[in-house]
Amino acid sequence: MGYDLALIVGHVDEELLCPICADVLEEPMQSSSCEHAFCRFCIEKWIQEKQICPVDRSDLLPIHLVPVSRLMRNMLGRLKIKCSFADNGCTALMPLGEYRNHVANCQNNPKVVVMCTKGCGMRVPKDELTSHNCVYELREQLQDQISEISELRDMQAHQERRLSEHRRELELVQYYVAALRSTNPVIRNVGDQLDRYSLMRWGRSLPLASVRTWGSLISTPDTPMHMMVREGLRASGCPMHLINVLMDCCYEDSWPEGLTTLEMRRMNLHRLAQYVTRLLPIVITGKPCVVILGGDNAHMPENLRPVLGVIMIFVDGVDETLSEPVPLPDSDYL
Repeated sequence: MGYDLALIVGHVDEELLCPICADVLEEPMQSSSCEHAFCRFCIEKWIQEKQICPVDRSDLLPIHLVPVSRLMRNMLGRLKIKCSFADNGCTALMPLGEYRNHVANCQNNPKVVVMCTKGCGMRVPKDELTSHNCVYELREQLQDQISEISELRDMQAHQERRLSEHRRELELVQYYVAALRSTNPVIRNVGDQLDRYSLMRWGRSLPLASVRTWGSLISTPDTPMHMMVREGLRASGCPMHLINVLMDCCYEDSWPEGLTTLEMRRMNLHRLAQYVTRLLPIVITGKPCVVILGGDNAHMPENLRPVLGVIMIFVDGVDETLSEPVPLPDSDYL
């Protein structure tokens, strides 16, 4: 592949012609031994079939190819070439190095892509513009997008099935570990770590919350409220084997020591704002319901830090937040 000799303006020396395509050299390379020059594309394709020079039949391998001399580059640089669409009205005359880019964007090229002027805004080849039907093309494009969306939905459903299978397998492992905890301290420790990891992974999917009114806390939820919170945990993806653990921590007598009574909560009110809390879906639970996870709250003093996590239900005074809160320093436990 070289520059069409018929488009070159003026005389072209024979040594500037590629022996393979017989056109003017494009991206020329030469043999380091015999110094015959070729278009890069032509000689690379030739060497894939034969490892000999096409001129004198001497050995020629890819490692033998080197850039041509400066003299030959200068001779090629002085040549001028017409646009291949000169017959269509293009009068451009340019150096060889500008030819390919010019042809690709030449406005006299019948295949150059232009914007449809009929209102659809699509880009079509110039020679197809007169026969371009906006409604038909948009309908075709819409059908392609519908097919693509359908394929993506199928892929999503497949991935969700695989994810569900992996989740079930993980839950089986966690149930198995839970069954062994009572018999082996090492496995008990591994199980505790798995629980913390599972809760934190789930917790990261929940939005952060800010509690404005700790006085609206419901310390002893009734049975209907208890069931709504359970449904909220299940719907939000809480690990199944940990739902009961969290539900057992819905009542104040299961909370950390610093929260177990109204008096204790009042004493620690200045510290409660330092909790990292996460919000369960209110639509499901019916009331603002927050989760306080032990992994989120390692900065809290021991008497306020949950082992795994606790659930707290509020009447109101809970807002969703967008950024991770920064714990405030407390001289009592730093």
